[in-house]
Amino acid sequence: MSLRIDLRSAILALSDALDLVGVNDFQHGKRVAMIARETAINMGLPERRLDRLVCGCLLHDLGVSSTAVQRRLLRQADWEDRHIHCETGYRLLQPFSHLSLVSRAVRYHHTPWVDLPADLGETDALDSNLILLGDRVDGMLLQRGLDNPLFNRPGIVEAIVGLAGRELLPEAVDAFIAVASREAFWIALAPRHVQSYLNDLPLSEWRMTIDFPMFGHVARLVSTIVDAKSHFTAAHSLGVAQLARHLGQRSGLTADSLAKVEVAGLMHDVGKLCVPDEIIDKRARLTPLEFSVMERHSFETYQILRHVPGLEQVAEWAAFHHEALNGQGYPFRRSAARLSTEARIVAVADVFQALAQERPYRGPQPVDVIGGILGEFVKRGVLDGDLVALACEDLDGSWRAATLPWSGDGGGG
Repeated sequence: MSLRIDLRSAILALSDALDLVGVNDFQHGKRVAMIARETAINMGLPERRLDRLVCGCLLHDLGVSSTAVQRRLLRQADWEDRHIHCETGYRLLQPFSHLSLVSRAVRYHHTPWVDLPADLGETDALDSNLILLGDRVDGMLLQRGLDNPLFNRPGIVEAIVGLAGRELLPEAVDAFIAVASREAFWIALAPRHVQSYLNDLPLSEWRMTIDFPMFGHVARLVSTIVDAKSHFTAAHSLGVAQLARHLGQRSGLTADSLAKVEVAGLMHDVGKLCVPDEIIDKRARLTPLEFSVMERHSFETYQILRHVPGLEQVAEWAAFHHEALNGQGYPFRRSAARLSTEARIVAVADVFQALAQERPYRGPQPVDVIGGILGEFVKRGVLDGDLVALACEDLDGSWRAATLPWSGDGGGG
């Protein structure tokens, strides 16, 4: 496949996805990157090291998909279960040749300086502690409010000074104090300035291209984070991806389109990271307010993916999975004339897999019942009748694709 993806863009998109988990505590990873990077500059770290540190900061909470866990991490620095997400992030990053470079710093970013393993290595030890410093500073900022970070400077600096020597490397604290003396440092942490700071970073060490099959592995990583949000959605994205490829093959899609539609299936629910756990796991019918929150997720998926050069088509196929041929879907109200075959495939795969899986309000549906429900969606003008017919002609094969463990056979994953 000729399509290639810029790794820097992919990392920034992944950072955007992780931002969603905070819901209201937005841009946490990005502010941690700003705080740690400015401190590291004062310590004299070279540009190459700064790039690696920024990447580690942006991805440090990779192991968090639960909004409840995120809230506790940002408000309880001594939470006894805080290391669980560190281990999860480490495990998720390990299989990737370049991303694995930051995996050990991510693993130990909640470990006090004096408790770091002796064999960690100087680079990983410093990076993990700078991430911890940034994390603690931003946690205090979030508790005090981001409307005017500069106003909160004295109390935060005093608290960080108190952590020197045990939790934080004294030299890192000294560098932070020097950086914190600048008003501009605090003003730049206001939400409207954060994205500009990140956009201006060249991140030259991460500005490399990866081929599309390799990006499929990154998409697999994203799907793991999303599906871990609730045990009700465990492996949902994987099932949608496998069924989308299965239906695509039966529809005669080209090999390139099959690879891309599989990635669209893997990433179609990335925007769901912004939906609070209590809505995802609610056993009763959602209220109008709660459903309006749920409706955001496919729009957020689109916003994250469309900014990655080369993923423009994938962004649409993934984000349109709740659109309907009759124009009554959401969030864009696209009608049949503006829904590609690939987008329709992802929509059918999403409904099929969801029906085959347990939800808070019902159990998994038998395979023969699924066929009947899909037929009702066709009658209502929601799903494509030809694609539903393809799925129903091979119900057992479709069910296996939607529910069996990840095969990893496709070019995208």
